[in-house]
Amino acid sequence: MIGRSVLGRDIVAYRLGTPGARPVLLVGVIHGNEAKGYEITKLIRTMPIPAGIDLWIIDSINPDGQAAGTRENANGVDLNRNVTYKWSYIPRSGPDSEYSGEAPGDQPETQALESFVGKIKPQITIFWHQDANRVSPGGARVEIPMKFASIVGLTTASTPCTAGCTGTATQYINHAIKGGTAFIVELPGDAAVTPAMVALHAQATLDVITL
Repeated sequence: MIGRSVLGRDIVAYRLGTPGARPVLLVGVIHGNEAKGYEITKLIRTMPIPAGIDLWIIDSINPDGQAAGTRENANGVDLNRNVTYKWSYIPRSGPDSEYSGEAPGDQPETQALESFVGKIKPQITIFWHQDANRVSPGGARVEIPMKFASIVGLTTASTPCTAGCTGTATQYINHAIKGGTAFIVELPGDAAVTPAMVALHAQATLDVITL
């Protein structure tokens, strides 16, 4: 357990693979209403992990939002606008429910994520989102998200943020971890995410984290 949500739900990181090897972090859900990544990370937890990988999986960093089917956490904060790096204020009445919180990192889920990243220092980090249906490359080794996109058949492009891409988790990790590569995988809408797609994304993950 790496922390608790606003409503006291456990935030759990599962460890698989080889302790002390290359650290990798997977986060299935950060926006509670974009929850299909949860199916991918749950599947990966049942699969053989490649040698040389110290794999950490957080199925959901936003369990309250996931339970409620909301983008935000139980305080109405968009956790992917609350991270401390390049944070800027977005009001609660802003577009697309992107309220940033009143201060950088003022939510318990954000604090849990940032603290955990600082401890394990992941060399590769993947966050799943919806519904933009693309891979948004980032980090020091862009060939990793590019390879992921080619395996799963997605285009590569940045994902625009209606209220501005401030206080985002991948930007924070790419800034905090020297040589690290954190990127976003945007799945399509719920109805288009098939079991075959879930399996393909799970296998693609295990393929690219060894690069």
